[in-house]
Amino acid sequence: MIVVGVTGSFASGKSAATTLFKKQGAVVFDADVSARGALEKGKPAYRAVVKLFGGKILGKNGQIDRAALAKRVFSNPKELKTLGILVHPAVIMDALEIMDRTKKKKGILVLDVPLLFESKMDNLADFTVLVKAPAKATLARASQRGVDAALAKKILAAQWPPEKKAKLADYVIENASTLADLEKKVKETAAKIREAAASLG
Repeated sequence: MIVVGVTGSFASGKSAATTLFKKQGAVVFDADVSARGALEKGKPAYRAVVKLFGGKILGKNGQIDRAALAKRVFSNPKELKTLGILVHPAVIMDALEIMDRTKKKKGILVLDVPLLFESKMDNLADFTVLVKAPAKATLARASQRGVDAALAKKILAAQWPPEKKAKLADYVIENASTLADLEKKVKETAAKIREAAASLG
């Protein structure tokens, strides 16, 4: 199995690209889904986060209100870093588990990780892909998701800039046009990755 780390700034179209890799037959590990699971009631990270941030981040059902938590941590870099320290180990363990389950299979395993380079999870991948989009398009997509411009800018500021990630990535997909254009680029990138993997034996 070829392990491919796919990343991109907030609202860059990374999830759309990952869905298109899946359409190409790839198995996908979603770090956001893993992180949500780690914060479910009763999990070790849930208890640590509630102890640290208090009951104000909880919804009526006792689960963590992710929107309330996001609003708080993206206004406080120190708290954001602490949250990452509490959640990332569980995400890495989930990624290692799926890598172990699929290692003898043929094809591509996509690790869809927003903080791929920041968390050093790129070390788990054979190849890395950055999905990059113009700032205007990014903010427009964020607005469509119901995230206001102020919070979107805080989230983007907390992540490494695309230019820095582009220097580290093996492949860069420019997502500045239509979904059809993105699909074409994902197909081309998947083919290049398979070719590169084959040449390495």
